[in-house]
Amino acid sequence: MDHVHYHERPRLENLTHMLVAAPRLAAQLLALYIRAMTLSNSSTTATTSGITRSAKEIVEAFVSALERLDYDAAVALAGEDIRWVNYPWTTSRNKRQFERALRGMFGDATRFEVQYADIHERGDGVVYTDRIDIFEGGGVKMRLPVKGEFRVRDGRVVEWVDRFSWLSLIAQLGRSVPAILKHRLGK
Repeated sequence: MDHVHYHERPRLENLTHMLVAAPRLAAQLLALYIRAMTLSNSSTTATTSGITRSAKEIVEAFVSALERLDYDAAVALAGEDIRWVNYPWTTSRNKRQFERALRGMFGDATRFEVQYADIHERGDGVVYTDRIDIFEGGGVKMRLPVKGEFRVRDGRVVEWVDRFSWLSLIAQLGRSVPAILKHRLGK
């Protein structure tokens, strides 16, 4: 029978503790490695505040401004050459057109909410979204499934392409016609 001397006991307890902690440590190291790889593959961009944000974070801030109906903040995150496409039509080709189209489209909005099914960054400033856009205002109420693609350069959104079913959009607008007329006519 092996005898453990008193002076060896702490080493055995430390070894036991390390063996118990090893899986947890391995999981933490793996998480750090994955985060490091994600950061090295993501496109980061400096902002005017000197803080570096990923393209995904910039898109999230942009969409968040739209959800708050804060058009000035959304426009501030747009590049001078922003291209906005509601596929297949180009809605705007520069910041001035973008702001005019944005204010026209959202002018009567009382609610805009985005529910993401997925949002991820490709790594070169491109961010993909799979989402439901909820819009209310001016008598319109709709929930529109949208697949979006954003391009970010130098801390600004320079392209926003949304693809959705025009049939679904028209159907939802059609159901809203009585409420739209009531809103427009004030009755």
